[in-house]
Amino acid sequence: MALTQQVKSELATVLVQKPETRAAELATVLRFSGGLHVVGGQIVVEAELDSGAAVRRLRQTITDLYGYDCEVLVLNSSGIRRSTRYVLRLSHQGEALARQTGLLDSRGYPARGLPAQVVGAGINEQVAVWRGAFLARGSLTEPG
Repeated sequence: MALTQQVKSELATVLVQKPETRAAELATVLRFSGGLHVVGGQIVVEAELDSGAAVRRLRQTITDLYGYDCEVLVLNSSGIRRSTRYVLRLSHQGEALARQTGLLDSRGYPARGLPAQVVGAGINEQVAVWRGAFLARGSLTEPG
């Protein structure tokens, strides 16, 4: 297993109890790996990750914190895509999740950056932000 995948698998097993810490990680993963799409007049939240462990953690966090059930699509490697990718999609409650995680502002417009309650929070939330950022888009190179 490549170094990046090993680290992501390990980070995905970190036990976090506090809901606000889990929410900070979730907001970060969605910000860096996701996007908002309008499909049939509804806002759909999507996140594309390269780690099965990370997408399972993301799905479980959304279910635990907000009670929403997400679908996960597996995009197998082919052609120019060298590794398997995982797409998490929330269609029916996408707008609600986008508002709750700070992807949409109070007026319903896409927000820039991370929410103030995440950026200005305590040390546990800051650690969760770094963990979420790495799970979403992190990469390591082999030493030597």
